Amino acid sequence: MTATTTDSGHHTHALERLLGAKARVAVLRPFLLDPTRAYYQRQLEAATGLPIRAVQRELERLQAVGLLYRRAEGNRSYFNADQEFPLFPELRAMFLKAGTERDRLHGQLALAPGLRLLFLAQDERRALAVNKAPIPDVYAGTISLQFMNPEEFSAALAARAEVLEAFLSSGVDLLGRRDDPLWRRIEAAGFAVAKGEGIP
Repeated sequence: MTATTTDSGHHTHALERLLGAKARVAVLRPFLLDPTRAYYQRQLEAATGLPIRAVQRELERLQAVGLLYRRAEGNRSYFNADQEFPLFPELRAMFLKAGTERDRLHGQLALAPGLRLLFLAQDERRALAVNKAPIPDVYAGTISLQFMNPEEFSAALAARAEVLEAFLSSGVDLLGRRDDPLWRRIEAAGFAVAKGEGIP
């Protein structure tokens, strides 16, 4: 496990050198791990810990090369990854390879159809995915993965089942999709699950 962490750290530094800026890697990371989501500037500021001006500068550069596109919704601008960008698959693969095991889990499951929630236990050896439909075998890493459909999850939550404790009491949210209606049930049950590092 230590070797993986060391290797990932080395790969992350190599990625920063390759792309020319630590800030660029930090801003790109959410778009490449979960490319179907849209983000606004303040979300990225909070997730990366960068000053808003640095976030704005990187978003402008990434939009200028065509990797991101912007859309306005009310008085807020949202940014999306353009998955048709010619080098998008290769760039995403580089980020997944350079990332941690939790990045690979997040990135590989984020595109699974029907995925709603993804939690990682504090020990980082177990994860729970809540999904509408069976998820294909897209993750082949070292984290043990458990699945529940939304109905099973809601029933376990209502019963305060022990199986959820490791994920909701001391685990982290790897997706950050807090607009899902299941989050209202989680909060109503008294859980305040932290977002994982770098998750908008």
